[in-house]
Amino acid sequence: MAVFDQIVGLVNPGMSLIFAGGGLALWLRERQLRYILGYVLAALLLGTSFAINHYSPDPGHRLVQMAVAALSISSVIALVASMCQRLGQPVPLRLWAGAGLVAVVLVGLADHRRDVSASLLAVNLCCGLVMVMGTQIMAQARSHQLVDRLLVWIFAIVAAQFFLRPIGVLMLGGPMSTAAYRDSAGHAVLVLTAAILTLVLTAAILAATISDQIRAVRQVVRKDELSGLLRRDSFDEEARDLIARARAEGRPVSMVIADIDHFKQINDALGHPAGDAVIRAFGSIMAASIRPTDLAGRIGGEEFGLIAWDCPAAPAAHLAERLRAALAARPVEALGAQIALTASFGVATLRPGEAYGDLYARADNALYQAKRAGRDRVVVAGALPAARLATSAPLSAEKEAGRSGGSEAGGLGIGGAIARRA
Repeated sequence: MAVFDQIVGLVNPGMSLIFAGGGLALWLRERQLRYILGYVLAALLLGTSFAINHYSPDPGHRLVQMAVAALSISSVIALVASMCQRLGQPVPLRLWAGAGLVAVVLVGLADHRRDVSASLLAVNLCCGLVMVMGTQIMAQARSHQLVDRLLVWIFAIVAAQFFLRPIGVLMLGGPMSTAAYRDSAGHAVLVLTAAILTLVLTAAILAATISDQIRAVRQVVRKDELSGLLRRDSFDEEARDLIARARAEGRPVSMVIADIDHFKQINDALGHPAGDAVIRAFGSIMAASIRPTDLAGRIGGEEFGLIAWDCPAAPAAHLAERLRAALAARPVEALGAQIALTASFGVATLRPGEAYGDLYARADNALYQAKRAGRDRVVVAGALPAARLATSAPLSAEKEAGRSGGSEAGGLGIGGAIARRA
């Protein structure tokens, strides 16, 4: 083998090793970026497959070609799965692994010393199908980030070349052995395109990773430290954007406003550490209960807001009820065993032509109705007759305190339990 040929054979394995090392170093610094490990694995597998294929003394051996095929297909699966995972999208790993196994078996049945065509088609078609499915899955995430849209297009181009390249090689070169193919122009094109696409993919993935880090830093700044949810201004900003998107796509959006019952009494009787524990507890419940497409924020001292994407009134009310039940069942050590933590909820669904402020006002009014009705309940805007809503007069703080103390004197609620403790 000529010295130049040996150097060319080092291009892809060397690049893959460098990129894998860079990805691993990035992951060691930012452990939360788990998808980077998929990219590292993909780079290592790809580099190993090129090294084995190029430097094997007997490239036509069945086991050699099966190993190359298995490594190449596994590399593509690892890359696609990691990028889908980054966008929070599920992947059919069993389907892809099954398709890869079939392709490797077909490679094992081919006679590589006579004709490499069957092996080329099996491996490239399998990789192309995985890339096409991965491109579709990534596109379904509907990310508005420029780098994510760019990744989708790059994946589509890579998928296309898996179908076009083997057809071109077979049409131009005809039947050839593995050894002949390794010395052909088609293989040289493979090495060149693989190097270029690896560079492009790596640059795009690096840009995506940097974008993720910038978003993560912004999220830290935009989040309330105590509850772990969005701050009021950030929540309002993202809610307006989400509502504008819902109007454009014709999707239903609902808002839930929750208020922790008797929060002032908790702070006054048990101290601010107990109140902080309550805020943290409810924040964790909300964060665990919403989907990635929803928004949740702390919009006041003990008041929380939630925007449920693609969610009509009935499912939104069920979501609020689940939150209410979860809070009531959540033990908070700082409160003691005798105090049951409760909250009141107001729910409203976006109407045609309605702005965020209008939606917020209706959800807040429903919350007010829930508090007037005795707290620890969910009220949906419009569920009560209009005359009753119109004639409901606000209660003063003193009257509300008196109503709560009388209704919860049995000790099941916060008011009665704190009163007895005092």
